[in-house]
Amino acid sequence: MRLIILRLTSLIFTIIFSLQLLAAQDFYDRDSLWQVFKKSIPDTSRVLLYIQLGQQYENNNPDSAILLYESALHLSEDLNYIPGIIKYYTNVTYVYNLLGRYDTSLVLNLKSVEIARGFGNQERLGACLANVGTSYMTLKNYEKAVGFFLQALEIYERLKIEDRLGILYSNLTIVYREIGQVDKAFAHGEKALLLARKMKNPFAITTSLINLSLVYNATGNLTKSISMLEEARALGRQTHNDYSTLITSLNLFEAYLIKADYGKMKKYSEEALALALKLNDRESIAIALRGLAIYQLSQGQVKEAEGYALRSLKEARANQFSEHMGKAYSVLADVAIVRGEFGKNTTYSFKSDSIRKVLVNESIHKNIQELEIKYQTEKKELQIKQLEADKKLQQLSIRQKNTLNYILIGSAITLLIISLLSYRTYQQKQNLQQQRISELETEKQLTATEAVLLGEEQERTRLAQDLHDGLGGMLSGIKYSFNTMKQNLIMTPDNQQAFERSMDMLDSSIKEMRRVAHNMMPEALVKFGLDTALKDFCTDINQSGALHVNYQSIGLANANLSQTTAITIYRVVQELINNTMKHAAAKTAIVQITKSDNQVAVTVEDDGKGFDTMILKKSKGIGWVNIQHRIDFLKGKLDVNSSPGKGTSVHIEFDA
Repeated sequence: MRLIILRLTSLIFTIIFSLQLLAAQDFYDRDSLWQVFKKSIPDTSRVLLYIQLGQQYENNNPDSAILLYESALHLSEDLNYIPGIIKYYTNVTYVYNLLGRYDTSLVLNLKSVEIARGFGNQERLGACLANVGTSYMTLKNYEKAVGFFLQALEIYERLKIEDRLGILYSNLTIVYREIGQVDKAFAHGEKALLLARKMKNPFAITTSLINLSLVYNATGNLTKSISMLEEARALGRQTHNDYSTLITSLNLFEAYLIKADYGKMKKYSEEALALALKLNDRESIAIALRGLAIYQLSQGQVKEAEGYALRSLKEARANQFSEHMGKAYSVLADVAIVRGEFGKNTTYSFKSDSIRKVLVNESIHKNIQELEIKYQTEKKELQIKQLEADKKLQQLSIRQKNTLNYILIGSAITLLIISLLSYRTYQQKQNLQQQRISELETEKQLTATEAVLLGEEQERTRLAQDLHDGLGGMLSGIKYSFNTMKQNLIMTPDNQQAFERSMDMLDSSIKEMRRVAHNMMPEALVKFGLDTALKDFCTDINQSGALHVNYQSIGLANANLSQTTAITIYRVVQELINNTMKHAAAKTAIVQITKSDNQVAVTVEDDGKGFDTMILKKSKGIGWVNIQHRIDFLKGKLDVNSSPGKGTSVHIEFDA
């Protein structure tokens, strides 16, 4: 048993608790704020009230906080109130970080930097730069995180804004600890805690204590680490900050696990589980359940340990937490050893090791990919700089030639002709160089477009899975519960009729949810390919009765298209058919895709009312812009033929 317990103590989970800049909370009474809000008018003051109200909800009811921040954004856009728009980005990304949606947070934070640079306010620019650093930190891209943090640090040290400096110091504590620079981690952690105590900000004190405790933990000073975590936990409970209390509980469970104090480990595991269930933090639920499994095994309660480990595995698998799946399998392997079930031990150990290898390979692949992108970007930038330098040298050369020509113009007509020819040659070279620069810039734009499209499809996939597995399962469970209740109830005919109507509405809700999830990322596209997915899409449209779509494909069934290309084609066809149903008043449409040699041709036609194609040049609609971006990504050609009363034909060609 001793050998097993030592192995289990190596399964340590470390929480990184980070704070978004410019989203520092001001604590108010909610009821008082709502009373002020009811009396307000839709101006910039109401924008600030939306922000303040959102801050009161973000740590306990993040969905409500996001809705309030979205309201602040819409009102700010109506008022053209740039500070309000920036406040939206810097506050809502903090909530997305709490929810683990780090990719979404990064995209929004990068957008906020772009807006802040145009606005010209250094304080807000510093906050947005620091928030980008926080997003990269949560995505474990510490090199980029340090770069953005140091840019923000230079601004805030110059402006001497202590509360922002405190948060930056705290985040740098995390980054330097993760990259193994312990001395810098200690230095920034102490600065953060000193400033937080000076300002008497309980939220900042809690954050600084947690981050600094992790540095002490990493150096083996558990006594100091536990002391800081206990103080942070007390502050979290005092300020009703459930997230910080959850994090301190998980870290205390880790510390006492290392010390083999299983009684206290159990206490904090149970506390963490209760808070994680309250906040619906699925990852923390999986961790806390695994902690209770370790405790039960340490007490010789093998059956109970197995039960908790299986629950942890189920939670991790349902939410695709690969790391925690591997750790749950590791605990189950130890349970099998204690029971003498060596076959199960081998199976569980193999699964744990396989997941660990996959995670390591994914990390290596990601690092290699980032290095390749960085190399290609730097290479293109150097080429552009070299071309610009050559251009300047040629401009200098032509000025010297012109000066000489002015001196000799009266004595030799021949030299004048040579000078004119030289100037013409220079212009041709300059045009070629400018064309090359434009091509390189276009390549960079396409690379950025590809990254945005990939991020969009990943987010669609994640949202579709969340809807189908989370909300779909919940609605189906409610339907099952209602059917069970119905068998045990005696109802009047009116109540019976009302009950049946409610069940019909619930069925409709389940179907609508599944339809939305399917539209976000059709399962057929991932499993069976583009041809099957488009057939299913057109069949669904036909069954809805909104439009009759005739689908034709030639050579597509056996085409070897990349998944990115297939998704892009699917989205273009989907948007074109949706536009037909919304605007064309058409009865029939044709979708035709042809794959021959290395070329793909897509044609979408309808018999609708048509339109003047000149309006597309002025169109700023997001749907048409998305179509153009996707076709640019495919490096394709787009041809639109339409006129009023004669329907519309869209033809797309690209190499594949």
